[in-house]
Amino acid sequence: MSSSCRKRLYFALGAGALIGLAPGVRADNWELLPRLEVGGLWNDNYRLGDVPAQELEVYGPYIDAQLAMDYVSPTSKLDIVPRVHWTNFPTDHADQSTDGFLDIDGETRGLRSDLLGVLQFSDQEVFYSDYLPATFPGLALGQATTGTSGRITVTTRQKLVRAAPQYKYDITQRTHLDLNADVENATYQQSQVQQIGYTSYTGQAGVGFDVSQRSVLTVSGLGTHFAPQTGGENTNDYGAQAEWDLQQSQIAKFYARLGVQHSEAQTAVGTVGNDGVTGGVGVDMRYQVTEVTIDLVRSLIPTSQGIMMTDQELRFRVLHAFYPKLSGYFGARGLRLSGTANQTAALNVSNETYVTAEVGCDYQITENYRIEAAYDYSWQQFAGTPTATSNAGRLAIIYQPLSRYEPLPEFTGIPPQER
Repeated sequence: MSSSCRKRLYFALGAGALIGLAPGVRADNWELLPRLEVGGLWNDNYRLGDVPAQELEVYGPYIDAQLAMDYVSPTSKLDIVPRVHWTNFPTDHADQSTDGFLDIDGETRGLRSDLLGVLQFSDQEVFYSDYLPATFPGLALGQATTGTSGRITVTTRQKLVRAAPQYKYDITQRTHLDLNADVENATYQQSQVQQIGYTSYTGQAGVGFDVSQRSVLTVSGLGTHFAPQTGGENTNDYGAQAEWDLQQSQIAKFYARLGVQHSEAQTAVGTVGNDGVTGGVGVDMRYQVTEVTIDLVRSLIPTSQGIMMTDQELRFRVLHAFYPKLSGYFGARGLRLSGTANQTAALNVSNETYVTAEVGCDYQITENYRIEAAYDYSWQQFAGTPTATSNAGRLAIIYQPLSRYEPLPEFTGIPPQER
C-alpha cells in the first residue's frame, strides 16, 4: 500500500475515534462494518485498445477491502469508509496496482434546516477512473459522471479530491431554500493528452416548492468554473434548470429535470461559446425481491481531456432474488461524450461513445458470506478510429456482515431476514 493510501486510512480511523470520544456521542450509536472481497479476474483487452497490437490480456487475483464506520443518531449521521483495492497480474506487472479510497458522508438535521455533504479522496490507476462500471454503483438518480476520457495509452495514476456540501432551509412549510456546491480537483502522475489534471468549481442556488406531500418542484440557477492544469482552456458555464421530484411511496421514486446552460472558453483563436440543453429523467422502483433503476441524463461535465463536454448517458439496472439465497443482476450503461463543432476545431475534442453491460449472480452461503460471479462486456469508439471491445469475468467470495441500519448488501435482491 502506498504512503498516501496509508495516510488516508489513518485519517479515517483517527477521525472516527475522535468523534466517538466527543461529548454526547454514545458508543452504541457506532457500527463497524467490514467488507472483504477476494477473487480472480480475467480481461481480454484490459486497456480497450482499438487495434490488435494494443490489445492486452490480463488475469490474476484481486482483493477489495473496506471498513465502514457508521454513526447514527436521531438528528445526524456520519459514514466514514476507507477502502483498498489490490490487483496482481502475473503476465502484466505494469498494470497491477494498489488503489486507495476514502469516502466521508455526513448529515445533521435541525428544526428547519438540513446540512449534509460528501468528501471523497482517491488514489487510483487510471483504468478504474476512466472505464465506468455498467452497474453505476454509488450514483444517485440524475447524478452526472465527471473526469473520464476513456483512452489509456500509458500506465498512470489519478489523485482525486472532491467536496460536495449541501444546505437546505425551510423558508415556509411548503417553500425551501436549496444551496449546493461541488469542488473537484484531479491530478495525474503523468500528464498526457487524454489525462490532464483540472480543478472544477460548481455552485447552485434554488427554491423548492411542495406541489403535494410527495412531490417538489425546484427552480435553480447554477454556475461552473473549470480550470485545466496544462494543455487546456479555462471554461465558464452558467444557466438555469427546473426539477420535479416525486416520492410516490417507499417503492417508487421519480425525477424529471430540464435546464439550459451557456459555456464559454477563451482559446488561442478567440472565445468559443456553446448553448446547450441539459436535463434528465429517471425512476427507481424497489419491490420486495426486485429493484429496477432507469436513468437518462444529459449534462455538461469536466473531463480529463482538459475541457467541458456534453455527456449524454443512459443507465439501466435490475436486481432480483430468485430464491432466498440466490439473486442476480443485470446492468447496462451507454454514454456519448461530445463537443460542439467549434469546440472540436478549436480545442481538439475527441468525441467518444462507450457502452458496457454486466450480468452476475450472488449465492448467499451464510448470513455473512456469499459467492459472486460476473461477466462484463465493453464497447468503445472515438470519432475516426476503429471500435474497441473487451470481455471480462470475475469470481469472488465476499465477507460482509449485515448492517442493523441497512440490512441489504449491495447488488443483491435478497429480502431482509426476520431478526
